[in-house]
Amino acid sequence: MKKFIKLLFVISLLFSIISSSADNKTLITGRVIDESGTPLPSVNVFITETYEGTTTDAEGKFELLTTGEKFITLNVSMVGYSNFKSRIDLSDENSFTNLKIKLSVEAIELSESVVMGSSFSSEKGKGIVVSSTDVMTTPGGAADIFQSIKTLPGMTQVSESAELYVRGGDPTETVTRIDQASIYHPYTYESSYGGLFSNLNTGAVSEMYFSSGGFSAKYGNVLSGVLDIQTRDLPAQSGFSAGISMAAASFNGQIPIVDDKLGFRFYSQQSYTKPIMWMNGGLDDFTATPTSRNITSSVIYKFSKTGKIKVTGILADDKQGVNIQRAEFDGVFNGKSETRFINIQLAELVGTNTLMKSSLSYNSHNNDWKLGILDLNKKDQTYQFRSDFEHTFTKNFQLITGAEIENRKQTYVGVIPDEEFDIRPEASGEILNEKISGTRFGGYAEIKKLNLFGIENLFGIAGVRGNHFAKLNITNFDQRVGIGYQLSEKSQVKFAAGTFHQLPDFRYFAEQDGNPNLKSMLAVHYVVSYDYEIDKENTFRTEVYYKDYKNLPLEDSQINYSNDGYGYASGLDLIFKGKLPLGIRGWLSYGFIDTKRQWNDFENLSNSSFDITHNLSMVLKYNFTAMWQIGINFKYATGRPYTPINGSVFHTENNLYKPVYGVDNSARFPDYKRLDVRLTHLNQLFRDIFAIIYVEGLNILNINNLFGFTYNRDYSEKQRVRSYFGRRTIVVGTILTF
Repeated sequence: MKKFIKLLFVISLLFSIISSSADNKTLITGRVIDESGTPLPSVNVFITETYEGTTTDAEGKFELLTTGEKFITLNVSMVGYSNFKSRIDLSDENSFTNLKIKLSVEAIELSESVVMGSSFSSEKGKGIVVSSTDVMTTPGGAADIFQSIKTLPGMTQVSESAELYVRGGDPTETVTRIDQASIYHPYTYESSYGGLFSNLNTGAVSEMYFSSGGFSAKYGNVLSGVLDIQTRDLPAQSGFSAGISMAAASFNGQIPIVDDKLGFRFYSQQSYTKPIMWMNGGLDDFTATPTSRNITSSVIYKFSKTGKIKVTGILADDKQGVNIQRAEFDGVFNGKSETRFINIQLAELVGTNTLMKSSLSYNSHNNDWKLGILDLNKKDQTYQFRSDFEHTFTKNFQLITGAEIENRKQTYVGVIPDEEFDIRPEASGEILNEKISGTRFGGYAEIKKLNLFGIENLFGIAGVRGNHFAKLNITNFDQRVGIGYQLSEKSQVKFAAGTFHQLPDFRYFAEQDGNPNLKSMLAVHYVVSYDYEIDKENTFRTEVYYKDYKNLPLEDSQINYSNDGYGYASGLDLIFKGKLPLGIRGWLSYGFIDTKRQWNDFENLSNSSFDITHNLSMVLKYNFTAMWQIGINFKYATGRPYTPINGSVFHTENNLYKPVYGVDNSARFPDYKRLDVRLTHLNQLFRDIFAIIYVEGLNILNINNLFGFTYNRDYSEKQRVRSYFGRRTIVVGTILTF
């Protein structure tokens, strides 16, 4: 009852500030399209006189409440398109209601229908659209791009972390790129289950492309998935936002230093989980409640009409202390990590039809883990230079080439237990002091062609990629191809296939307990998809795929690890996104997967640890007024496989029981179910302040989802372990934009 009274008090305090009405304000509405009539998302719309502004949604629509009087100047702008400016008379309702604004492209571009399979993007034409608005308003997603992507087909719900498990692959098989630069640790590690949120603030994202298979030769040294992010460009006007909730506080801003020349953006956040645990319970699980800090900032300089330099940096750190119960002892897991990322990107239109983008980046991640005898420090440093060229010969033919050089160094220093079942402080351990480094040279070329072989509506993409690892003396070549046919104005079918190589984690190459002579892992993708655009607001896709894994690391008694591991992943993905009856919007996605592997310490071909047979996500939102929205995020997933413990053997010399394991991954956890609910109110306060106030219920049904077991001393009894962030949690917060 006390928790309920606390909640009512916090809600009433927040909602008391929205009593101000929107009297004497004018609502401007409209839609922004390109020359072909296609809606343009994420377009800047602002008023010169009042500095009020907004951006268009995935359908190109916008609503802007203004305090302006009589006459105002409406500005509409987007990189790559001509600017629009119009003088509006607010006394004439016809001049500011249901505006239709058309922007013209400034340079020749190939049709974006030529993409490989399994694509999702914030841009219409590069796959099913997942806009920034979708990310920001997804219940339970904390406005995090990774948590939102996990609701798409092709994802498996292995844990509640933000890490992406794509079609039978572990998180290391998906690469994240920011402005061309690879970032290998994009998560904030707020729990022992992995990174809970992204280190990149969602507000910094301008464009996003995600593929869960069959992607083009542009992306290399990765087996399963790609998340390609572009950060925002020059700000058109000054603006700031501040947010505070029971879990985090944030402050963001954008400042145009020199109009249309030089600008600055920053996004900062401090998370603190103690308040939500004070209200919802869970403080006893921690000696130090998880906290994290991150700041993302960019300086953008436009040195010509078509050229710009962007410098983007990310600083992030976190720490936590977690009470751990194990069969051999009870202890405290102490963890902390820090991530540093900086990237300099140069983009320029060479001539009229060649776009050049180059980036130089540095990324470091430092991670400390301590539990019993485990005392491990891991450092990962990466330097990378990359350059891409896109040349458009005609509207039907495009050539894309690029090259990259990457130097990566990993260091492992500390002590790890000799036996995974004995992590007591007095247990025997192995001292590590390993430094593993290597340089990778990569290059690719691919062509995109419409009206392939002179056949109207037939399009294709073909590419080849090479990677060479100098120190390891490993060279790989990948061939990839995609072909599609436009069946009608509303439907198309696509097929994509290709080979995908990826180097195993450097830890496998250690001379001490690895094999310096390992080869790259290999996956062969086959993807067939069918897309149907029911109308401008509703899209459906079905897709079947098969992945053949080879050369996986497998434990070997003679050489530690060999490349004899193998496996497969096959499945079906479905998604509907758009408008449902009664004005409900959102998406429904379902994935079926069958995946098995023999790798690492698996003795036989067994269910993969990521074999989550059925995955269902339902994200639905309903605006019952212009300023009130309610949303739900329901997830269902088959329980993940695990290796059962069938008994134990007592070791007298160590006074310890050793578990006796059953067949690899022959048991499953109970099915996973979770419902998140979010109530959002939008309003404009005072003259220049726009407010978002929300109440969010995470796992509102308080379903006790299982993420592991803990055992008594002789393993005769087991107890359920649930995620620290999996209990029912109420979060209240507000975001103010000014």
